[in-house]
Amino acid sequence: MPELPEVETIARDLAPKLTGRTISRVDVRWQRSIDPRGRAARALVGDTIAGVRRLGKYVTIDLASGRTATVHLRMTGRLIADPLAALPHTRIVVYFADGGSLVLSDVRKFARLRIIDGDPREALELGIDPFDPDLTPARFLGLMRGRTTKIKVFLLDQRRLAGIGNIYASEALFDARIPPTRPAGKLTRAQGAALLRSLRKVLRKAIYHRGSSVDDYVDAEGKPGEFQKKLAVYGRGGLPCRRCRAPIRRVVLAQRGTFFCPVCQR
Repeated sequence: MPELPEVETIARDLAPKLTGRTISRVDVRWQRSIDPRGRAARALVGDTIAGVRRLGKYVTIDLASGRTATVHLRMTGRLIADPLAALPHTRIVVYFADGGSLVLSDVRKFARLRIIDGDPREALELGIDPFDPDLTPARFLGLMRGRTTKIKVFLLDQRRLAGIGNIYASEALFDARIPPTRPAGKLTRAQGAALLRSLRKVLRKAIYHRGSSVDDYVDAEGKPGEFQKKLAVYGRGGLPCRRCRAPIRRVVLAQRGTFFCPVCQR
């Protein structure tokens, strides 16, 4: 599933291609790709795209009407602007008045488009963004205060911290030298500050390298990312730690594979 760096990459790619274009028609080929909690797809017709950004793990399309269209790509969703040929597994096509289109293709049919009136962050129940300047070390620690949830699991809770997924939670904890099984509420002030720095550091690097293509992720041009070549622990179970050479361990937390170094992350 695309996480913050992958979605940020896609949103940045799409913004100059979509901003200012008017929607003339929407072809929904798999009705379940439209989230029923939002408006019907026809609400997009006649509206103009004011901008494209990221909210958590959602590609967010701001419309001139004040509405917002959010796309959660889930496992295999892809958003491609103005494809040169028909794409396999196309679920939704948004046609523009200038003759171009935006295509949502999805092999496994899990991706969802939701058309929202009002504040999308509230509708999506998203917590604070890791890059939000209001997320100070003190506020970050405050989010964790009193929580017995393991820190790795806490980082994946989108209602607390929006955008972090399995890959970057593991990578940031390794960078901060914090074991993934430590209760979130037990982090010291120094550890909380270090983890917030590591989250931002790892995410910035991943965005620079256009995300991690460890599964099906490709950017808005259909190209894979490069950060998977630089992962320190994720997906490296049994391989030597890049710091100390001890074997990387894999455990399952909240039904997610979690990778860490048992020596560096004590």
